Amino acid sequence: MHPIEFVSTSPVFLSHKDSVKTKFARHDYFNIARTKIGNDVWIGEGVFIKSGVTIGDGAVVGMGSVVTKDVPPYTIFAGNPARLIRKRFTEEISRKLLKSEWWKYNDEQLVKHAQFFTDPEKFLEKIGS
Repeated sequence: MHPIEFVSTSPVFLSHKDSVKTKFARHDYFNIARTKIGNDVWIGEGVFIKSGVTIGDGAVVGMGSVVTKDVPPYTIFAGNPARLIRKRFTEEISRKLLKSEWWKYNDEQLVKHAQFFTDPEKFLEKIGS
């Protein structure tokens, strides 16, 4: 992140440490946006993700994509800039999968329910969501 609201975006005017040897000023600029990657997210090869973006649980980002905006849970995004290609499931199934937080299951629970992972509706039925 650079201070685009300042006269200059150059680090020679900023207080933080970096590779610039000569500083003309030491203005504070600590706009560090945190990027958040959810659970069970698939990010393809060569993807660029802008700082501060959130990639929701169960989302898929296609290879070579440039992600500049948040990616909602259980959606497939791809392209430059990345955009919605489609939703992985219905709103109801996505909501129930999020509520289940199955990624927090211990090994025993995963072994018990793994046979149903190919059928989200059956999986949700078996876990009693």
